[in-house]
Amino acid sequence: MATLTISASDFQDRVGEALDRSLSQPVLITKHGRPRNVVLSYDEYERLSARDRRAVKAADLTDEDIAALEASEMAPGFEHLNAELDPK
Repeated sequence: MATLTISASDFQDRVGEALDRSLSQPVLITKHGRPRNVVLSYDEYERLSARDRRAVKAADLTDEDIAALEASEMAPGFEHLNAELDPK
């Protein structure tokens, strides 16, 4: 999904257009050339919110869940993260 980028002053001048565009693509608002805010549709916000991580108690995991976790493997290129599991 492409992102429309506009400056904060352009956003103020074209707020209606930016809001309309945010229904189909995120609108990145910059201030002094740096990303500041993003306007996106409510549907996209809901979709992204649903993807947030959820905390689960280990005691609530089923045997099937535990087996799936034990069988999982790190995606190629992320092996360096295994060091995070080593006790210090």
